[in-house]
Amino acid sequence: MGVGEGGLAGRERRSIRDVPPIDDMSTCIGELRQWATAERRRAATDAAVAAYYEQQAAQSPVSFGPDRLKRAAVHRRAEACHHAAARLHERHAARLQAQLDKAEATVFRPGFATATATVLGMPSTAIALLDGQRAIAVLAASDAIARAAHDLEAMMGEGPVHAVTTKSTLIRVQGPALRDRWPRYGPAVTELGVQAVLAVPLLPTGSLGALCAYTREPAITDNTVAAAGRIAASLARAMLQVPHLQDSKGDSALQRFGLTDDRAVVHQAAGTVSVQCHCSINDAVALLRARAYASGQPVEQVAVAVVHDGLRLD
Repeated sequence: MGVGEGGLAGRERRSIRDVPPIDDMSTCIGELRQWATAERRRAATDAAVAAYYEQQAAQSPVSFGPDRLKRAAVHRRAEACHHAAARLHERHAARLQAQLDKAEATVFRPGFATATATVLGMPSTAIALLDGQRAIAVLAASDAIARAAHDLEAMMGEGPVHAVTTKSTLIRVQGPALRDRWPRYGPAVTELGVQAVLAVPLLPTGSLGALCAYTREPAITDNTVAAAGRIAASLARAMLQVPHLQDSKGDSALQRFGLTDDRAVVHQAAGTVSVQCHCSINDAVALLRARAYASGQPVEQVAVAVVHDGLRLD
């Protein structure tokens, strides 16, 4: 069944993600600022402890020097992580506040992935959260390139999220090495214009998920790698501290971070395709991704056409 002009208009309207009312967004901004303040307070505590150990090392370099400097370094790293988390929360709050000031809160709610991309100075980022079976439960992407890069990875069974959550270590792949490391994914992602990929596990075990960044530049700087590591650690700590339970307004902790699942409509469409084609949900998702890849569309756009415009894949 084709998609008519009216269907396209309806799809465009529905592609804008529903957001909470202004009072709820104000609450969210307040929470983000509280979290930022708490992170600054933790950073100050770690800085004071580090300074104490550094002073001890200076006073007794022979007796206590090496041990105290190691302890100081641990607290300096923790201080940096807390500052990174505070900046991220502040940037997210500022973006939401800007929308409130322009009276556009009912049109668009900038996501945490977008704020992360801005902080990193990278054009495209994706945050993937895993479930108990280490399958991707939530995906938040900053833009179409990040979503397309992840769709390719899901279709081809290889790529940065697979690698980082399996080996539980940071990876940085640049230039020709993309094709060498991933024979299928590498050539496909370069067709999107991506020349370098960075992926960082949110936990050392890789069990929570990964932060990925994509760029058209041929290399990713060491400073960007360090910043991504701090953001990943901060996000992991925050996600573990906030329970993923529905609150009284039906809004989840994930949504408070702007990590609403970009693939929610894909899950809904997969159920429809599964019934149409008499196949499993996994096969239905594969059909959706294949149609998206063949038509050059984001998989979410194909899913919207299935759910709202009657597109059939059988």
